Amino acid sequence: MEDNFQSAYQEEEDRLNQALTEIDTLLEKLNRTPVYTGHDYTEQVLEANREQKRKDLAKLRQEPYFGRLDFQGNDEKQRKALYIGKIGVDREQVSDRPLVIDWRAPVASLFYSFTGGTEPASYEAPEGLIEGLVYLKRNVVIRKQILERVADTYNRESDAPVVSDEFLVYRLGENKDNRLRDIVSTIQEEQDKIIRAAKNTALIIQGVAGSGKTTVALHRLAFLLYQYKDQVSAEKMIIFAPNRMFLDYISDVLPELGVGNIAQSTFPDWAANVLGLVLPEQDATETMNRWFETPGGMPVITEETPGRFKGSTVLMGIIESSIKLLETSSVPEGDFIPWEGAVLRRSMILRWHNEEYAPYPPAKRKERVMARIHRWIEMELKKSPSAAAMKDRKKKGAAREKAYSAKWPKYDPLTIYKQIFRASKVPEDWPVDPPENIPAAVLKERQKG
Repeated sequence: MEDNFQSAYQEEEDRLNQALTEIDTLLEKLNRTPVYTGHDYTEQVLEANREQKRKDLAKLRQEPYFGRLDFQGNDEKQRKALYIGKIGVDREQVSDRPLVIDWRAPVASLFYSFTGGTEPASYEAPEGLIEGLVYLKRNVVIRKQILERVADTYNRESDAPVVSDEFLVYRLGENKDNRLRDIVSTIQEEQDKIIRAAKNTALIIQGVAGSGKTTVALHRLAFLLYQYKDQVSAEKMIIFAPNRMFLDYISDVLPELGVGNIAQSTFPDWAANVLGLVLPEQDATETMNRWFETPGGMPVITEETPGRFKGSTVLMGIIESSIKLLETSSVPEGDFIPWEGAVLRRSMILRWHNEEYAPYPPAKRKERVMARIHRWIEMELKKSPSAAAMKDRKKKGAAREKAYSAKWPKYDPLTIYKQIFRASKVPEDWPVDPPENIPAAVLKERQKG
């Protein structure tokens, strides 16, 4: 058994040296390529891709991969040794397999789902179900280009006992600090099913504190960005955490997985930014005292308690009905007349607003309608009898376009929120009194603000 281990260790050490040599070659080639700083968009995109590859390869030099899977598909003549890492990278020369396979790739799912046995294994690929045999599943630990550990968790051609639990305990026990770390080398089968669930699947992850809910959720986010890179982007995602300390705790996970540009915030901080507010630092002492040190026990909580009501479906319904009411009265009364002799009928503007741009939210719908009006003005200007007339009409048209835009309701969230609670002037078509199903305690609290 000792001889087998030494043989496996030597084999992996040789392969690591080969991989590091190839990574260095790829990185050196990229570093020799001059950095593009011009204004051509295509070249800018290509340079951004090269820069990302430089960063990926620099990171791979320290820890190229963490696992090996020997797999032979039913339609293949021989098995392939597949090395799995946090970031995938192709070889410099054309090959039947990458230098390193990204842990999120379809075939890599076998590394997590295959738990042993002589039965065939399978995974879902874009071209359909791929079936075959797993011959070897091996965990490796590489730190700063040094091979530290090799452990076979399955070997079809060996009777030696597997060491999956021992390896898991080893990985869980290392690098203990105050930051959450990735678990790509130790993802369990149940966790992998959650991580790789379909994009439009609603998931509820339940577990006790410390069971890995947050870790799995972050890895699922990294998987979605890899698997659906043409449909979703990091810039359109956001992670909400209960507090800033928690954000600091999880801040290293996604960068370790090669994922960046995802906004991370607490909900109050995000809401304040959307609303354009500057929130003062709050001392939680008063709140804690009110809840836990009030004589006679904690305050009574009902459906009308402001904190409970603001998170209820009742308030959500009020907001939705208020938005619909705002939409029906959005288009200002009267036709739009940029100058004498040119008239854009309100009926046409209503058709744009209520039909053509109906799928858009209110603010975006107004933006589209005003852009349409602006194009109409430009077309009308071309009918001017002279250059002097065009100049005069252009000046009048710009002023009246601006005045017409100002007649539309304000669609910023804070204004609408205040209007709902009648803490601000409401549109003329709205009832004077606030909705009847807003509790008096909530109105009192909101109107103070």
